[in-house]
Amino acid sequence: MSLLDRAAAASGAASAVSLAAICVVITAQIVARLAGQQIPAADDFAAWTMAASAFLALPYALRHGDHIRVTLVLQFLPRGGERAFELVATAIGTAVAAWAAWHTVAFVYGSWAYDEVAQGMLRVPLWIPQFSMAVGMVLLAVVLADRLLRCIAGRPLVDPSGGEAARTE
Repeated sequence: MSLLDRAAAASGAASAVSLAAICVVITAQIVARLAGQQIPAADDFAAWTMAASAFLALPYALRHGDHIRVTLVLQFLPRGGERAFELVATAIGTAVAAWAAWHTVAFVYGSWAYDEVAQGMLRVPLWIPQFSMAVGMVLLAVVLADRLLRCIAGRPLVDPSGGEAARTE
């Protein structure tokens, strides 16, 4: 397993932990309300872990071919056309992900540099929950860049152990 595969797997595991944390926070809030209490900032923590679960799942899902793809066009293209279409789509995806990663990292850095804190009941530095967005976007850009290199070289787009059919274009 390559370093990129391990990073994507760790990101996917962190996403799963974030989903479990949402469940714990919401369940604790329900129990607290039944007891006539309230957990401070439970809504904030649920929202932050929801964002973490979404962004951290992106590189793992792409690495294993689990992103939604529109294959209707691909099935009607000749073999060479399919490869060219895949190459163009992957190049565009890589460029967009790199752009989004750059701006997400800049956004998180700005939150850290200006000491921004949450406006809720708990004054949590915002860069902490935002950091998972930056990690997810950077890893997505790297996984897409790896996919682009594989596509250019005519190698399988995912490792044979991954979920997507390993095709050589």
